Order: sequence, then structure tokens, then C-alpha cells
Amino acid sequence: MSEALSDRIYQAQCMGNIEPIEFMVPYPNIYSLIEGENVKYSHQVLFTDYNLTNKDFLRLVHQGANWLRENGLQPKERVFIHDLEYPMAEIIAFSIWAYGATVILASSTSGKKDLNGIKPSFVVNATNCPSIESLTNYSTEFIPTFRPALLHEALIYCVADKIIQLSHYNLLVNTNGLQKYLGLNRDDTFLVKLAPESTAWAVLQLLLPLYAAASITSNNPKIIFGMEGQFDNPDYIIKMEWAEISKEKNIIFILPENTAVLSIGDKPIHMTAIEKRNKKMKINGHSVMMGYLNEKNNETVFRNKGLVI
Repeated sequence: MSEALSDRIYQAQCMGNIEPIEFMVPYPNIYSLIEGENVKYSHQVLFTDYNLTNKDFLRLVHQGANWLRENGLQPKERVFIHDLEYPMAEIIAFSIWAYGATVILASSTSGKKDLNGIKPSFVVNATNCPSIESLTNYSTEFIPTFRPALLHEALIYCVADKIIQLSHYNLLVNTNGLQKYLGLNRDDTFLVKLAPESTAWAVLQLLLPLYAAASITSNNPKIIFGMEGQFDNPDYIIKMEWAEISKEKNIIFILPENTAVLSIGDKPIHMTAIEKRNKKMKINGHSVMMGYLNEKNNETVFRNKGLVI
């Protein structure tokens, strides 16, 4: 990446005069999120439908990391996960981050053809994914040999001829912005049911319950997040494809180039700014992606000191 382009990307990631390094999330990387929850709240239920506590989840993550080690994964390598069921997708994703590696997701409709350009080191799918029962054969203790920093790569997302690169900080700060807007607190409950093929899945279904110290449940949840037509009377509708932001306060607009959540209605999430320019938007903020893996694509969107979509 050219120095001029890297400067333009960094300018887009700044929120006014606040640079990403000046707004700290309370975690050094994503894996530390589940470590932190286990310091005081290990017995709090994380996934109610499976009666999995934070302690149970961390043990399974460590067992999944040991399974990955047995299969030859190395830190900093990239792992493509797809066609996995809940909660194994969540367990394996966190196992990859515990290992210091990168999760690859792909849109089921338009992203998988781009994988050849990434060449993942390992693939976890419905055929080779271990079950919760089989993971009991592995140690619940895991010591990482590499711990990524906030600005290291955490997730690659393939969609519509674009390959989006996101950092640990991108994912954590985007989750932080959503949690602030919703006002979720410890012991709150919510329902979300997304396939592991979008950045919305990573933020809403994987990171948000841990970041907010809340639980995912299908039994009388406080808040329901749903795709259009997925649930009756959801509190918030997750919109993946859209042409324009509306003022409806219950619409969560997803833009992977801004990690996942761009705005709720027409209100940008915390540490994100949107400026409308004719039929385009200029976006600035700490959720702005590390960039596309294709440098030519970056040249097109990173201009005028922002991300222009």
C-alpha cells in the first residue's frame, strides 16, 4: 500500500481531531473480551438456549484453539468459516482469535468466488467442524504464542467483488458504538439469529453479548433484532442492502466498509460521522475499515479525507 493511500485511509478513520489511538476500548484485542468477562462474571449465562456460561464458552474456545493447533494452524494465518451452526460458529471464530489468527467470512450469494485471491490456510465447514461433544477430548487450557494488537487484522469479509479487511479495533469500537446507542447493560437479554456470513453476525451475535455483558435468548428477550420478515414485530430491523438511509429509528443500517453498523435510522453510531454529498456519502470514524485488499478499489473510495461510498 502506498504511503499516500495509507495516509488517506488514516484520515478517513479519524473522527474530527480524534485519532483512533486516542479513543481506547478497554480491551487489547478481541480474545481479551471473553477473558475479561471471566474475571468476575464467569457464571453468567451467555447463550441461554444452550445454557452456556461465560466460563463454558471460554473452555470451548480453548478446546477449539487446541483442535486448530492439532490441525496445523499457525498464528497470523487466515481461516475461512462457513456453513456452521450456532453456537459452533461463534466458538470457532473466537478460537481463531484466541490463536492470533484471522477469521474469513463470505457472503453466501456473492463472496465465495473471491476466496481464491486470499488463499485461506484452513477451512472450517459443516464437514470437518468438531462438535461440542468431540471438543471435550481437548484440553481446556490454552496459552497463545501470539497476541495481536488492536490494529492487527482480525476479519476478512468477501462480498460483491470486494474483499474488506477489518482490525480488532474496528470490530470492538463498532460493537461499543452499538452498545452505547442501545443502552444494553449487564443481565439484559436479546435475540438475534444470523448466519456466519456477514460482519453484522460478528458484531451483533458474537461480540455484542460479551461487550454488553448480556445474554442471547429466544425466551422472552428484552430486544429482538431481525432481518426483514424474519420475526414478528422485531424491535430493530437489520438492513444489509439499502440505497439510502431513512429516519426510521428502528432500522440498523449495515455497511461492511464501516465494519458493520453505520447508523440506527439516520443517527450514526458513536465515533462515526456521515456527510451526504449528492447521491454519495462521505464517512469518517473509527469503524472505517483497514481497506480493501485490492489497492485499486481503495484508490476509488478513500478521497476527500474520508471514505466515499
